[in-house]
Amino acid sequence: MPNFCLLVVAGPDLGRRIPLGEDAVTIGRGPAEVLKLADTAVSRHHLTVRITQDPHGRPMLMVDEVAGVNPVWTLVDGQRVTIVRGHALAVGGTLTLGSTTLQLAVDAPAVAAGAPEPRGRSTVELDARLVAHPSAPSRLAALASLGDRLARCSSLQAVLREATAWAIGALPASRALLLSPDGSDILSSASDGIVSDLAMSRALLERVRNERRAFLVRDIQAEPDLADRRSVLMRGIAGAMAAPANNLVFYIEWGTNEAVHGSYDEEALLLLLCAAHLVSALGDSASERSQLKAAASVRRTPAKPAVRMIGTSAAMQRLQVFIERVAASPATVLVRGESGTGKELAAALIHGLSSVANGPFVAINCAAIPEQLLESELFGHERGAFTGAVAQHDGVFSRADGGTLFLDEIGEMSLSTQARMLRVLETRSFTRVGGTRETTVSVRLVAATHRDLRAMVADGRFREDLLYRLSVIQTELPPLRDRPDDIEPLVRHFAAHFGEEIGRRVERIAPDVLEVLRSYRWPGNIRELRNVVERALVLGDGTSIELDDLPPELLHSAPPRPAAVAAAPLGTVRTLEQLERDAIAAALHVTGGNKARAAALLGIDRTTLYRKLKDHDLGR
Repeated sequence: MPNFCLLVVAGPDLGRRIPLGEDAVTIGRGPAEVLKLADTAVSRHHLTVRITQDPHGRPMLMVDEVAGVNPVWTLVDGQRVTIVRGHALAVGGTLTLGSTTLQLAVDAPAVAAGAPEPRGRSTVELDARLVAHPSAPSRLAALASLGDRLARCSSLQAVLREATAWAIGALPASRALLLSPDGSDILSSASDGIVSDLAMSRALLERVRNERRAFLVRDIQAEPDLADRRSVLMRGIAGAMAAPANNLVFYIEWGTNEAVHGSYDEEALLLLLCAAHLVSALGDSASERSQLKAAASVRRTPAKPAVRMIGTSAAMQRLQVFIERVAASPATVLVRGESGTGKELAAALIHGLSSVANGPFVAINCAAIPEQLLESELFGHERGAFTGAVAQHDGVFSRADGGTLFLDEIGEMSLSTQARMLRVLETRSFTRVGGTRETTVSVRLVAATHRDLRAMVADGRFREDLLYRLSVIQTELPPLRDRPDDIEPLVRHFAAHFGEEIGRRVERIAPDVLEVLRSYRWPGNIRELRNVVERALVLGDGTSIELDDLPPELLHSAPPRPAAVAAAPLGTVRTLEQLERDAIAAALHVTGGNKARAAALLGIDRTTLYRKLKDHDLGR
């Protein structure tokens, strides 16, 4: 009978082999284990196995003990089966624990020495081939392991972190990066500590972006546009590959040893592509779950329901990761952005994902409160502190104790109030207006502004020391005009929301409507888009949003379509009246006689169109 071994076919210890004899083999991370693994998802002592025989004398791997925290499983007819004590595996069977997959195989040296093979269809032959070419089972097990790890993640940040860590051990890779769709933002990264400081292959990323498919460097190394290939090779990287998904790019690099042994081929690229789509899908799911969890922690009224961030653009991916990262810290956060970009929503999500999510979320707009009353609203006042103060009043700092306080438009504060805010941020203590007793609170502070606070500091209108304390962590929300790909999902979200309120079901958004919406500058950002969609649903009818449902100012601001201009002899120049008549006739023809849509195309209101129809005798 040939000798047998346990072969690591997936995980950080890929390629390791331990021979099996009569003695039991212990497996885990501990120093005393016979098979010591580097996989951090494996327990110090995870399981014990030994080689045995079935009643027909065929070798089997018997599981004597399962002691690890994480379950051990195998694949039977493509289905995942959990391993328990007493479970036996035939030659070729696999055990998956953590991110590591082990396979019972024929010891390659024994086969090479001409050891006798069992009769019948040679499972030993099959297993010998698997030992020589372990890519198929190992990659399938690696993908199953990735799915299992990602399904346990409750946030986008955790999904991205797990995916890059998985790539280092399972592929294996020297460096793994998850990038935004345009390749400009690194959402997560991991490395083996050797090549983490190397530049990415920008030519490879550009190719992946333009053609939206996966590439190996060696597949395109002969092409002239891969200008940075030589510099990458000279810096110690034998190659790289990248695969696109719906809202990210999975990029990996490997060193010279892997390239020499041919570990990276079309099957590895297919694995990376599958992994990219798996990360994208489960990342979206985890992101939505974390947002719903955060929104549920913020008290909302029926008139102001809990909402979530809509969009999968690079900017929104970056913002979601930022929110999940800073939520775990008690540091003060400064959110900058134009009016209507969703600063309060971002603050609410930070609160909902933080350790004080069970506490109150209190929001105040500093610009909406008169200057003489702002200090009272912030810190409260004692009875009789000023005319009209008939009772003691708790300010927002007191009401937010144990939770999060969101100060919107903090740039509108007076310098005297800024001075008091400075001390509160330092000590988290204050006195009410007209009072003498100091009150101490535990408050997470998130501030927001649409102004350039540094410019205000230069002009003497904002305290520099307050700016430093507010901007411990800061980010800027992207304006809607910089994320046109998110406009369609936003429109559909608002259409579904308002359609449910007024009883109108919208099934289609006309392509010319989306064209106008994407080309508009949106000075009011998402708030303005929300109002436009609400107006379209209230004033329109049917199951679709058409061009004449949009307000005229959007149509007037749309860039004109390019038209061919040719010089004409003086005798062929037509009058303005003739041109106007032809334009009206063409608009009516294009819209099938729909006067409302024709007026929208012409950039005039319906009353003007009716008058011109009468003037030009175009009533029919």
